[in-house]
Amino acid sequence: MNRPKKRNAFNKRHYMEIGHAFTYVIPSLPDCHCVLLTGAGPIFSAGIDLAGMSSGGIGGSVVESESLSTSKGNHVVRRAAGVLVDGGLWQQAHLAINKCKKPVVVAIQKGCYGAALEMIAFADIRFCTSDCIFQAPEIDLGFAADVGGNQMLPKIIGNDSFMRELALTGRTFQAKEALQFGLVSRVLNDYTTLMAVATKVATQIAAKSSVATQGVKTMLNYTRDHTLVDSMNFGLTWNAAFIQSSDTSIAGQAFMEKKIPIFSNAPVLDKILPSKM
Repeated sequence: MNRPKKRNAFNKRHYMEIGHAFTYVIPSLPDCHCVLLTGAGPIFSAGIDLAGMSSGGIGGSVVESESLSTSKGNHVVRRAAGVLVDGGLWQQAHLAINKCKKPVVVAIQKGCYGAALEMIAFADIRFCTSDCIFQAPEIDLGFAADVGGNQMLPKIIGNDSFMRELALTGRTFQAKEALQFGLVSRVLNDYTTLMAVATKVATQIAAKSSVATQGVKTMLNYTRDHTLVDSMNFGLTWNAAFIQSSDTSIAGQAFMEKKIPIFSNAPVLDKILPSKM
């Protein structure tokens, strides 16, 4: 994310470009085996750009329709439709991070607020700096977070009471609590160390068989939302096809020869539609 002067705050173009990148660009690049998601400047993201969203408001733009009169009641309907349209696009942008077959590592420095906190919940691996502050402030803005935070964060934070406390009070919490309750897996001393470690991990993942890494992400996503038995059956069904790749023999041969295996690019598994952006 590269809006450092705006503290990487989200306006409509910002989240649409994230959705575009993870829907159309990244999945179509066979040479891309892992993604490192960062925020330029001193802070990862300040959340919603209140000024940049002012034309439509936090609740979305007003959807106009010739079939609706200008009465007060129908204005409410048009406003509600705007929430469904704009909010739906924002949700799809965040979902694209999770649905993209490439593993996504996110490096978070200094601060991660609101919509950005919701976004990182859709990444695969999260690291942060020791001075990082997190917050879900939507409750203080008069609405409930609705672009994935209240849906994904409970799946990754290992304490329901903690999750509800954060969402209902809007209080800030620091890296130590984020690590304690499973939001991040590593806390690094400073930005330089954060980027070095995140880059190293992303590089390690990128060097693995992309058939295998895409399989791991696909299985873990499926398991998160399905029963144990269904997930185990899905895993076997997936491997019934993909374990037949040459990557297993390449890995075995490299192990026997004590060499580093070199794998070919995996086939593009995401359904890529023509971009409208």
